[in-house]
Amino acid sequence: MALILTHGVLATLAGLLGAFIAQHHPLWPASLNTILVVWCLAVYWYPYIWLFVLPALLPVAGFSAWTGWIGIDEFDLLVLGAAAGCHARMATGQLRSISQSKLVTRQPPEPQRFAGQSIDTCREPEWTRQFGFTQIWLGALAVSYLWATLRGLADAGGFSLGWFQGYEDPLNSLRIAKSFLLAMLLLPALRSQLQNGAALAGQCLAAGMASGLGGVGLAVIWERNGYPGLLDFSTPYRSTALFWEMHVGGAAIDAFLALAVPFAVYAVVHARTRWHWVVAACLAVVAGHACLTTFSRAVYLGVGVSLLVLAWRLPVPWLRRFRLARAIGPVATARVPEPEPWRRWGGRLLVSVLILEVLTVLCLGDFMGSRVSAGERDLVGRLQHWQEGLSLLRTLPEWLLGRGLGRFPASYSQTIPGRAMPGRLQIVEAGEGSHLRIFRLPHSARASGAFELLQRVPAFVAGSTYTLAMDLRAPHPAKLRVGLCHQHLLYAANCAQTGLTLSGKDEQWDHFTLTFTAGKDGSRGWPPWLGFLSLRLEGGADFVDVDHLSLINANGHQLLDNGDFSSDMAHWFFAGRHYFLPWHVDSIFIETLIDQGAVGLLLLLGLLGLALANLLWGRGREHVLAPYLLAALTGCLVVGMFSSVLDMPRSAFLLYLLTCFALFLEEGSP
Repeated sequence: MALILTHGVLATLAGLLGAFIAQHHPLWPASLNTILVVWCLAVYWYPYIWLFVLPALLPVAGFSAWTGWIGIDEFDLLVLGAAAGCHARMATGQLRSISQSKLVTRQPPEPQRFAGQSIDTCREPEWTRQFGFTQIWLGALAVSYLWATLRGLADAGGFSLGWFQGYEDPLNSLRIAKSFLLAMLLLPALRSQLQNGAALAGQCLAAGMASGLGGVGLAVIWERNGYPGLLDFSTPYRSTALFWEMHVGGAAIDAFLALAVPFAVYAVVHARTRWHWVVAACLAVVAGHACLTTFSRAVYLGVGVSLLVLAWRLPVPWLRRFRLARAIGPVATARVPEPEPWRRWGGRLLVSVLILEVLTVLCLGDFMGSRVSAGERDLVGRLQHWQEGLSLLRTLPEWLLGRGLGRFPASYSQTIPGRAMPGRLQIVEAGEGSHLRIFRLPHSARASGAFELLQRVPAFVAGSTYTLAMDLRAPHPAKLRVGLCHQHLLYAANCAQTGLTLSGKDEQWDHFTLTFTAGKDGSRGWPPWLGFLSLRLEGGADFVDVDHLSLINANGHQLLDNGDFSSDMAHWFFAGRHYFLPWHVDSIFIETLIDQGAVGLLLLLGLLGLALANLLWGRGREHVLAPYLLAALTGCLVVGMFSSVLDMPRSAFLLYLLTCFALFLEEGSP
């Protein structure tokens, strides 16, 4: 009964928390509540579906650029709904088992069947009856996360509910902690499904990862076609897809690609028909384009290492002579027959196309060449950045337990000379109502980045006139830059912009009216280009107050929402430019050390080590997904050597999900 009560409580809490978040959504509260209920029911009736849906929708389930939310996003609702449905299913399954056990004369119920397999999704998993070393290690890491979260909240002044808090506020601690905690919330369901239907769970996960990778690849193609140009490899433009977390830099797309690319190989290798193979081959080409156009040296290295791991572990006939599997153990998958002729020729064609794709990106543009030539300089800067980050740990308790989750941006910006954030936002409540204050924090010439206030607006129509009105005031003379740009996230194109100068002689509001004429048409095609209204404080006063913003198009329609900031920062967003050091320490190991101390770092490394060991030598080594999980985790760790991963919630959740999948994977076949 205790287990039933636990599942019931977790299902209720997850459902209520999801409903609470949906109810406060700035854009679609009613619709999201309905979707949440439908999603919970879908997971309840089809318990394996979440293993497909979560990885598939992870790259697109984030609308921070429209909502203004940073600490919470729409993907959290998907995870909470999945948790509510899974735990409700497990609770009712346990109730059904208890009631049936009392009727000794009745035959046991017929288990569910899928694709000829017997799957009992309600059977109590073994781990609930006997805790082993892995579960204890997970529990210790969970305690470390909870303790670090409490330390982070205390360092930020205590928890305070606010939907629009930034990276220096208490919500940032929960933003980073939620990835691990949400993964742990789904762990009982994952463990049960791996015990009772490992093959089906693997199929759903692989399909979801491949679908998510395809979504990222298509988003990158649309992004590059609309902004720098699909075949422009010289413009300094790095693809971000729909990972809005990268508005202040970071490696969200880097980590996702490292985790997902091995599953493109899975789709190609395990395609059952010619048409399935063609789709999988197209996925591989699209994924290759996405990886190459990030122009990230960490992605190139991480994906390259993951492909080498696959070449080592997969039973490909022409690679057998290069394999070291006999020295380490049996090959992770069963021996496969010689492929059909169409597979051999198709594989050769695919490899040729991928090689041509690599040569095209690297030889037809000089952007990657410039990045490679700057490698030594960037490494020196990275080492200095790591030293500065480690200097935040000043006492023995901090070295052992860390400074607390989410406190790196505030601590680094406030402690390290010349490394302050280029700006921040604050809602000011005054007698005349609320308004926004934009701060331009002092920073060195070396850290000459920019900080922009943004709001999404519809795509501009060429030749159309747009009228912007706003109230401004500053305590001292100030210079601002205002623009309307076709802009995806970090890079602006086709901007209509102008400069403003405030006298700053008194504290009276000054009213400004500006007229812009759109140049290139961004409303044609599908999907259309995205636009941003941007406002940047460039010099003079340390802050400027902004209120009553209005943007009217030629038809007299209002294009801005919450221009008076009466709804806090709803619909407003911000982005950094060129300077991202205060937000990321750029190493998964150093960021863990700073946040959770040496104890947390050792626990994380131990958990990853256990997962890799199970894939190499444990019960999961013979599962069909073992080589791909091994490649994914290895590639992500390589990326994490030079990039922060755990402060990107969606990518961090995927890392924890695949790690847990690898931890409890057992032998099975598709």
